[in-house]
Amino acid sequence: MYSILPYLALNYLLLNLPGAAGQRCSKIRNLLDDSSITVTRRNNDICILTGDSCCNKEVENKLLEKTKTILKNRVFLVLNQFYQKLDSDKNVKNAMLTTLIKSSTLSQARRLEMNEKFSTYRAGTNTLSSEDLEEMKTAAARGALTLSLGVPISDECQSLLYFDMETLKDSQMKYLGSILVMLRGYEIMSELITAAQSQDLTEQCYIGAVRGGFTERMSRQLKFGGCNLCLDTTSFSHPCAKLCRNILSGCLKGHIKIREYLQHLALNQIKLNSIVQEYSAKVIQDTKNLKAEVKSKLRIDPDFYKTCSSLQRGTEPDEEPSYTFDLGYDEDDARDTLDSDWLCKYVFSGVSEVNCWNKSQVGEYRLNIYEFTNEGQRQNPEVPGEGPNINIDDIIDSYEDYKVKVEELAEGRVSLKGSSSHSSLPSFLLLTLSLAGYVIVT
Repeated sequence: MYSILPYLALNYLLLNLPGAAGQRCSKIRNLLDDSSITVTRRNNDICILTGDSCCNKEVENKLLEKTKTILKNRVFLVLNQFYQKLDSDKNVKNAMLTTLIKSSTLSQARRLEMNEKFSTYRAGTNTLSSEDLEEMKTAAARGALTLSLGVPISDECQSLLYFDMETLKDSQMKYLGSILVMLRGYEIMSELITAAQSQDLTEQCYIGAVRGGFTERMSRQLKFGGCNLCLDTTSFSHPCAKLCRNILSGCLKGHIKIREYLQHLALNQIKLNSIVQEYSAKVIQDTKNLKAEVKSKLRIDPDFYKTCSSLQRGTEPDEEPSYTFDLGYDEDDARDTLDSDWLCKYVFSGVSEVNCWNKSQVGEYRLNIYEFTNEGQRQNPEVPGEGPNINIDDIIDSYEDYKVKVEELAEGRVSLKGSSSHSSLPSFLLLTLSLAGYVIVT
């Protein structure tokens, strides 16, 4: 009886000779830049293979290390693109705030001081006093009327217009508040996105990715290695879509709450954007109404004309400053940032249901897709164990405070209030002093 061992030995040698047969490991050789890789008898720890392959334990470890250098950036690609969209609108809102400050009648020193306090507010600390807010809304209203009339308004004229300016002052305060709260929202979203990427993915995640054999969708080029390269007959196959989704959901199981609050914030920012637009339009309309009232007083009120006749000699501007209120993102964008289905379609090429890599061979992935919830991910077969522990309790507290302010603005209330830690005159005393000034002038 003839022995089969010499035949197996000859077959093994032929598989690793240069030429057509020796090209069996070319994919993985090129990926790892290692021409010494050859077909090896089965001794795998990571890859779930049933026969000899190009991946022994040493090669698997190289695949794992390569995956660790690339996967995290790919997983958070959509999240970072979303951040860029947020940043674009944040720049628009910052421009609105800058224009509001510059167009006010505050002195340059006070403008710088107020700008610093607004920056502190955006970061989560309110150092604004009631006097600051009273001064700001008055200076903003006076500045808007000055620009509209094309001539400075004296202190005497401002006193005579005290009651007439109240509507515009209220609109300016709500406009300012809505901008600041929206900018605060962007700061909180930025903190969430930073927290999402603050910790490494788990070892089980990286092992799952190696088994999944991900490739990059746009160029169809391999971005990091996978067990699908261990067998020449499967080197062309992309991961099964369901496998891809389970792996990425498992990799991101520590980010479930982050995605939830990103969606909450996106919804509130969209609502705030409409509120900013509403108060921007109201400020413009109230300024026009006040200008019309000033012109009427100049015609019919001799005392007002005597004190403020210079107001009719201004050069009115040709056009008002305008901004775009079209956001470059919506709630779906927030959800897609950490959504395994979207990541598999957009970033990775796991789009097949059959004739795809199912982590051990080409075929079909028959396991369930588990929901992106804590309960669902506890059952995830591809990435067992806990995800990275990312503490966002402080960010959630900031969100709750921010949400209250959004609701106040949505109800037409002033959300911007003086900090209780700063001494301020009672509001009734401020009104008394203002009325006294009005009486003295008249």
